[in-house]
Amino acid sequence: MAETADVVVVGGGCIGTSITWQLAKRGAGRVVLLEKTGIASGATGWSSAIVRMHYTHESLIKMALFGRRMFENFADEVGGESGFRRVGFLVVLPQEDVPAARRVVGIQRGLGIDATMLSLEEITDIEPRLSLNDAVAGCWEPDSGHADGSSTANAFAAAARNAGADLRMGVEVTGVEAGGGSSVRVTTNAGDIDAGSVVMASGYRTSALLQPLGVEFPIKPVRHSIAVVERSAGFGAPHPVISDHIQNGYYRPEGTELVLLGDHDPLEGEVDHDIETDKQPPPSSINRHTARYAGRFPSEVDALYRRGYTGVYDTTPDFQPALGVVQAVPGLHVAVGFSGHGFKLSPAVGRILSDVVLGGETDVADISMFRVERFAEGDLVTAPEGYGKRSLA
Repeated sequence: MAETADVVVVGGGCIGTSITWQLAKRGAGRVVLLEKTGIASGATGWSSAIVRMHYTHESLIKMALFGRRMFENFADEVGGESGFRRVGFLVVLPQEDVPAARRVVGIQRGLGIDATMLSLEEITDIEPRLSLNDAVAGCWEPDSGHADGSSTANAFAAAARNAGADLRMGVEVTGVEAGGGSSVRVTTNAGDIDAGSVVMASGYRTSALLQPLGVEFPIKPVRHSIAVVERSAGFGAPHPVISDHIQNGYYRPEGTELVLLGDHDPLEGEVDHDIETDKQPPPSSINRHTARYAGRFPSEVDALYRRGYTGVYDTTPDFQPALGVVQAVPGLHVAVGFSGHGFKLSPAVGRILSDVVLGGETDVADISMFRVERFAEGDLVTAPEGYGKRSLA
């Protein structure tokens, strides 16, 4: 006989643990989280964990704002440590991106976010070490910064346990079935569980689990390489998190001496379904990262390469997530396909999915455009004029 639960959450990254915590603390009944390896063992543990609110879609801005506020007060709201550091988020723009950037900043300011457009002179006031010979303007979010993926997910997990959730490690989900009545059955290597609601927060593996149910959800695991370099001895204080729209990369400080370098474009890396077995990045990507950094910070042409590793972007065709109810299977929900920007949204996703499971609606943001059915319908999310396929869209 199958075990029973009120809600089963599949996946132990920052998304799954945030959802589990919200459900447990809000009295959702018997909440069980299933994770095949360990907390933050997948994409979350390899995330660059940037916290910013610069998006072209208002719903994503609202979700990112919800998250940034929680990171700012993480110890009080969640407990534990997220590693959040408020270092600011600076966008460097080419001419063609200026109209889109102005639109984004306008939406942000209307939502109460401290965001501004910058001239080149104002960028230099904030970060005088930058080379801006190919830039025309910038954007600035002083309240943004970066955090730590593993610390955040483990803090959510601890808070969920404290609220009564049952977190099970080493349990691999092998299937999801429409159960009798309104229940959903989750099959695992440790037995079956029948639940009133199931939330899939299982990254790129979700597609294969939904396929037998007739749910079309195309999602690809794309390698996201990160280079870690040590800044030169005379560099001085760490710079802000920098989003370089011209070179299509980001530069994110780590502690007092290091910086993480990566790509914006969710399709820059190779599709690799065996990504968990090989975390070494190709030399070509490391060379690309370090060359971009030296081009933007001329003093760092000899910055010391310390190490590299590979994260994963669970990438959808329109680079946007699937959130909410799966209409074909009563009781089944998804929170996957974030295409590189799931970490900063995870606090909001936890609240949103708990809202949907418990009451059917959420007031955090309008998530209707993120329904999973859009892929089968051919109704993909389109980016407003501006940033195209970059993860900033």
